[in-house]
Amino acid sequence: MILKPFESYPMTAAITALTKRLHPSHEMYSKLLAELNRQEAGEHGEQHVFSLLEASQLPEQTYLLHNVGLKSKVETQIDILVLSPWWCLILEVKNIKGRLYFNDNPRQLIRKGDDGGKDEILGSPEIQVEQYTFGLKSFLESHGVKLPIYGAIHFPFNNAIIEKPPEKILLLIGREVVRFIWSLPRSSGVNVDSRKLGELLMKSLYVRDPFPLCNYYKISPSMISSGVECPHCGTIPMQRALRTWKCPKCGKTSMDAHRKALADYSMLINKQISNSECVSYLRLKNHQQAHRILAKCSSSRTGKSRNSVYHLSYNSLLMGESSPRGTK
Repeated sequence: MILKPFESYPMTAAITALTKRLHPSHEMYSKLLAELNRQEAGEHGEQHVFSLLEASQLPEQTYLLHNVGLKSKVETQIDILVLSPWWCLILEVKNIKGRLYFNDNPRQLIRKGDDGGKDEILGSPEIQVEQYTFGLKSFLESHGVKLPIYGAIHFPFNNAIIEKPPEKILLLIGREVVRFIWSLPRSSGVNVDSRKLGELLMKSLYVRDPFPLCNYYKISPSMISSGVECPHCGTIPMQRALRTWKCPKCGKTSMDAHRKALADYSMLINKQISNSECVSYLRLKNHQQAHRILAKCSSSRTGKSRNSVYHLSYNSLLMGESSPRGTK
């Protein structure tokens, strides 16, 4: 059963927005494209595994949680967590193609270069699993819960050649994860309420916030293209016409395309925006247009009159929600 469903990562949306609004000649552009490819591949792999588990018959009282971040003794960011009354299973999902080699000393995952090309070092999934196991164990102990914890590296697709597997951490490929879950022991001396445990974890989730990305990647906000993106063809900027936006390229219109543009602003430049900044960024004609838009799209407002600053919530803006507003 699902306690925390699969959700796309805000970081994926943010880097996508950054690559659209940053000129290809910028020194960071190629690195951002590579990072976006890694982010999208990882997200696709996690979604595939989560869907596989969701569609499979699992032991009774088994619960699934995607993207579990916890504050513990070490940084703990679990791709997929499987909970049962008898154990916890941490799945570190790796959607990586190529010829792979798990080195022992130092512990590294290495992708072999093709046709004599340079090898690529991809970190250590083994160390990740061990770190997250320790973090989850510390968290459970701090709440008086004693439960065996298992960990595995999971390759969701048969698109990699494993020349040397890891020695200390189990490696699973494809559907064999379901059989592995059924093979895990059910000790008569261990039996917790897995749903309550899952609810405890949900209440304790920690989300690391890297925004705004201009600070994170040390990019000047002046390098970010302003304007509203057309939701139909991706053209920037759209043109404001009465109470709608019109694309100069495809001719289609949108009533609320500015919400995505403001979400981009909060993820890339700043989580708060003034009326004047909004006029400039959305390429509006006057402050009255900006005021109407921000009054509907901001989560709150600080200050009065021309000194007002509006606070933006990218989650609410991306989901199309109207957040409660007020003056502080």
